[in-house]
Amino acid sequence: MMNRSTFHRSGFTLLEIMLAVTILGLLVIAVSSVWSAGLSGWKRSHGLTETLQRQRITLDSLGNLVQSTVYFQERNQLYAIRGEHDPLGNDSISFVTASDELLAPNEATLAGLRRVTIRVQQDTGALPALIIENAPALQPTDKDIVSVPHVLAQGITGFNVRYRTVSGEWKDRWEQTDKMPYGIEFAVGFAPANDRSPAQIVSRKIDLPSAKLAGTYQPPGTEPGPNQ
Repeated sequence: MMNRSTFHRSGFTLLEIMLAVTILGLLVIAVSSVWSAGLSGWKRSHGLTETLQRQRITLDSLGNLVQSTVYFQERNQLYAIRGEHDPLGNDSISFVTASDELLAPNEATLAGLRRVTIRVQQDTGALPALIIENAPALQPTDKDIVSVPHVLAQGITGFNVRYRTVSGEWKDRWEQTDKMPYGIEFAVGFAPANDRSPAQIVSRKIDLPSAKLAGTYQPPGTEPGPNQ
């Protein structure tokens, strides 16, 4: 027969129960903290990966378009490269390309040669977007051209273009319709993916192979003209 003293020794005291509950609570808090930190890290990593991917695709697309630039000096009014600045400090660039990069399916008739214009469009209530517009290549640029803008990248904080002359100098403007630049540099500002990430400016310099075939090529070492 179990006596009273043996019965009391086989149970848990209130202190032991409180200690066990406290330890269990601490374990739950620790596991939750580790899980939360891991989830936050994954979200930041995923956001950074998406941002880098978006930047790479944007700059790759711009590079593919520009490297296929077409220019004929005898018809420079149709094939001229033109750049402008808007009041907010962003640039736009317009040129004729043989690339089908970023050509919308409903504009397939422009395949082969088309004039593209890349600029920043201010969106009401949202960050600006970098857009591309397509137009017939053999249409004078001084005429009103009806085109449909397509978004190349959203959340843009800035877009700037520089042009390299044959002498290697970089210029912020290109106003020479009778010549091609030997290189173009794009600088695109991307808004941060979240509140903890900084805004980023990504740039890329691109050589224009067609400049040497445009009828204005000067061999290396040749002194550039006064307009170069």
